[in-house]
Amino acid sequence: MAWIDYDTERFVKNTYPDRWHPKQSHLYRIWQPNRYIQIKTSIPDDTFHYEIINGRIELHIECDDYESKYGDLVEFLIESTDNVQEYQWGSWGNNGYRCSFIGETPDAEFENIVKEFIAKFDELINTYRLGNTAISRIFIGPGGLTTLPSGKVGLELLTLKDVLSLSLKIPDYQRAYCWNKSNVDCLLDDILEHFESGSTVPYRLGCIILHSHNEVFDIIDGQQRLVTLALLCDQLGVDCSLLDEKFEDEESLAYIAYNKSLIKTFSDKLKTNKASFARFILEKLEFSVLILQNASLDLAYTFFSHQNSRGVSLTDYDLLKAHHLRYIPGVFEKQAYRAAQSWNKMIEKGHFKDSDSSQNTEKPDHEIVLDIYLYNLRKWMRHNPGGDDGSDHRIKIEYEAAPIIDEIPPFGEKFYYNEPIQGGVHFFEWVRRHVSEYYEFSEMDLIKNLRRSLSYGSDNHYRNVLEALLFGYYLKFGTNYIAEAFVSLLRIVTDHRYKNKRASISSVLEYASRLNLIQMIDQATSPTFVLAECKNMAKSMTYPRRKDMRPIQKSMRIKAERLSRDAYQMLLVESFKMLNS
Repeated sequence: MAWIDYDTERFVKNTYPDRWHPKQSHLYRIWQPNRYIQIKTSIPDDTFHYEIINGRIELHIECDDYESKYGDLVEFLIESTDNVQEYQWGSWGNNGYRCSFIGETPDAEFENIVKEFIAKFDELINTYRLGNTAISRIFIGPGGLTTLPSGKVGLELLTLKDVLSLSLKIPDYQRAYCWNKSNVDCLLDDILEHFESGSTVPYRLGCIILHSHNEVFDIIDGQQRLVTLALLCDQLGVDCSLLDEKFEDEESLAYIAYNKSLIKTFSDKLKTNKASFARFILEKLEFSVLILQNASLDLAYTFFSHQNSRGVSLTDYDLLKAHHLRYIPGVFEKQAYRAAQSWNKMIEKGHFKDSDSSQNTEKPDHEIVLDIYLYNLRKWMRHNPGGDDGSDHRIKIEYEAAPIIDEIPPFGEKFYYNEPIQGGVHFFEWVRRHVSEYYEFSEMDLIKNLRRSLSYGSDNHYRNVLEALLFGYYLKFGTNYIAEAFVSLLRIVTDHRYKNKRASISSVLEYASRLNLIQMIDQATSPTFVLAECKNMAKSMTYPRRKDMRPIQKSMRIKAERLSRDAYQMLLVESFKMLNS
């Protein structure tokens, strides 16, 4: 017989941290036969509880009016366990009822017996409560799968109740919860339509991916659907532990608050029995659940689904955050937290907004820096055209940690745009510094004028190339002679437009790569060497005759001349005024 000792107390506190009842338990102040530990059920009444006492586990209903309050429930529990020989029902004193486990309870098996007993009655109580509106709410909490797939990867068909019963976690690298009204309305309408059809066939809601480690399940794919369904369950009287997760970013909190109101309106308009609808949601909504056990996150990327059921896919920037957080040792938890928060704020900041609405860029700042500027600069340094080559996760791959030799440390803190990517904290600081440089760079009148002038159609291709090259120059030399760099690079880059009647993004990027301009900037020790070569290159270029130009080429010529004239007042070297004439 397993008596109550410190090991028993530790087991209860670890297994049921939110349910054990220290104020209602007697542990070591009294003789052993009178010691007991109480564990709460989902009934919001302390008199209805589990109790470890006299070396066994019991279910207690300790109230004078238990017959009027819980008589039907007790009857249901007795009938449901009638065939379990180890369960013995009887009175508790003069004022209650109880069920005791009377089978063998060897010390080695006691903890498993307790967990199985509580899990059995948890399920029965929740089943009864779903069909009985007299009892207010039920709780779906961590209980775990009875079986897990063998090996590192397994596919399970699970109901929503099964999924919500897992110890679900939303990892730091996940994007914010961001489902809008159309996403929520579509999901609710689909579920209600299937419910009202009377079909007995379960309703499939696509695939979700979970990363199982240390007895928790990180949500890799499916957060948007699961959080929305948890909000729906909450409105229907079903609590689940997923909503206990901390949503700290303002975007998630705003969407959760708004979607709660949407779901409440939906629930208020329901013409069907809410308990029946809740039971349908928990038992008839199904997912194909891909479970990765103690596997690397890279394996999770391999199995990531881009075509989930109305889900919001992780972007390369979400995956990059996860990738580099893994390089921060576990003992430096605060560093990892700070890096993740800094990254999240960068993503949330979104688009750069100028006071002039015409200056709003079509991409967020971090994407301009990493996707257009640095990505192309790094590719051109390797004589690669750059741009979108159609490969999956090209941005994630480009900025993954570079391979190293374990015996040789990757020292060096120059934060150079073309250096090998170091995994971990260094990467987050590398991104932060370049985005900060971009903020100052984008405030220059030269860049604002460029964006105003070249903002439509194929003009964007030339603007992006010119901005990227100028950003590379700015990172090397700052604002020193940047007007001279601007007018000379403008002449060189737009020459492609004057010589080609058609301009695709790939042809413009290939032209920029062939010019070797970024290599020239990289190798120079002073602006004079760069500007001398750029000036000679620009002077050697000739314009086609105007009558041979198409309208789009003439338009570029006019815009380039205007941009050059606007930059003339900033020039320190007069001879550069002749480059675009």
